[in-house]
Amino acid sequence: MDSKALTTLLSGKKYLLLQGPMGPFFSDLAQWLESLGREAVNVVFNGGDRLYSRKREYRLYQQTPQEFPTWLKETWQEYDFDTIVCFGDCRPLHQAAKRWAQAKGVRFLAFEEGYLRPHYITLEQGGVNAYSGLPRDAEFYRSLPTMTMPEIEHLKPSGWQRVRHATVYYLAGWRYRHDFPKYRHHKSFSPWYEARCWTRAAWRKKLYAFRQRHVLQQLQTDLDQRYYLAILQVYNDSQIRNHSPYNDVRDYINEVMHSFAKKAPSTEFLVIKHHPMDRGHRLYGPLIRQLGKKYSIANRVIYVHDLPMPELLTHSKAVVTINSTAGISALIHNKPLKVMGSALYDIKGITYQGHLNQFWTSGYKPDMKLFKQFRLYLLQNTQINAVYYGGRKADIAAIADSQYQPVFISQKLVMNYIKRQPS
Repeated sequence: MDSKALTTLLSGKKYLLLQGPMGPFFSDLAQWLESLGREAVNVVFNGGDRLYSRKREYRLYQQTPQEFPTWLKETWQEYDFDTIVCFGDCRPLHQAAKRWAQAKGVRFLAFEEGYLRPHYITLEQGGVNAYSGLPRDAEFYRSLPTMTMPEIEHLKPSGWQRVRHATVYYLAGWRYRHDFPKYRHHKSFSPWYEARCWTRAAWRKKLYAFRQRHVLQQLQTDLDQRYYLAILQVYNDSQIRNHSPYNDVRDYINEVMHSFAKKAPSTEFLVIKHHPMDRGHRLYGPLIRQLGKKYSIANRVIYVHDLPMPELLTHSKAVVTINSTAGISALIHNKPLKVMGSALYDIKGITYQGHLNQFWTSGYKPDMKLFKQFRLYLLQNTQINAVYYGGRKADIAAIADSQYQPVFISQKLVMNYIKRQPS
């Protein structure tokens, strides 16, 4: 596939790489850019960043987010980078960098999880998700020439590698926390808290699998096309904080259940799907039971966890989301979709534009021809056929160079590295 996102990435000459996904991806990316004749420097904000950049040229940042623009200006005077690269454009440091870059005419590129997962990652200039520069005008997509779906390499991201690199990153961040006293992570940065959550997530997964072992069959048969699927997102997701009217996912749950109770047909059901990455952090069962009793719909609400999303979408009548990329999956399944926050795919003709209260009985159907054009444009302009956590050294590099060999950074390696460093 001719990825314009990849072309965008390679259009610079000198790169300053801020925080990437936890792990070696940004270090490998910088190395790959250098192999193509570019210059690249990584910025280190904490011990985890330093560990994964230890074999590269890097610059330390040990001040506050408020002081970051001044640091960028001073760095720019020494190293005249033309491109800033980051992962996620809502972190305070990255937001400060974005404002500075726009003022100076420096390109700002943001990586993100794939809009079209699992075989893609996202890269856009200027911002991602609701900050994306993609047109929101339906007529723009209708006027495009007919496009066809390109052939892609089917990739399977490694959940184990994600957990392993996160563990290493958190441990190194904690070990060297005194070297970066002004650093504030955009989420919890305690390895002990996260370890407890991951452990809790593991046993909860087994517990929910047992408790909900008959639910999928019920949804596929008795409740087929008789339930609305409400998709939950990670509780501290930047999509919630920056691109939605909600302060907490609980507020979204309350609004959806209240509206469903008032306006949905009495013969229909509501299925609420927990986010798998949130299993160990949040538990919404007590709230859902409480609201079910309050709104007199307890017997029509089903709370599920690890049931496969494709099956849930296939057998649903319609879908509600805040702004999850799972909304795109719902559209791929030709399901009516109501977006409750800001999303790049919330376009008239693709998603329902009326109030949630009317959505339950609207009979709305998405314009699938329009959605197909939008999806192909999205794919061609923002997606790269790669994963952040795979078996190759840098999956993005492997698109152009299949000779990259696997690199495995183990927990033992990081502990040995930590022991060699002065206290």
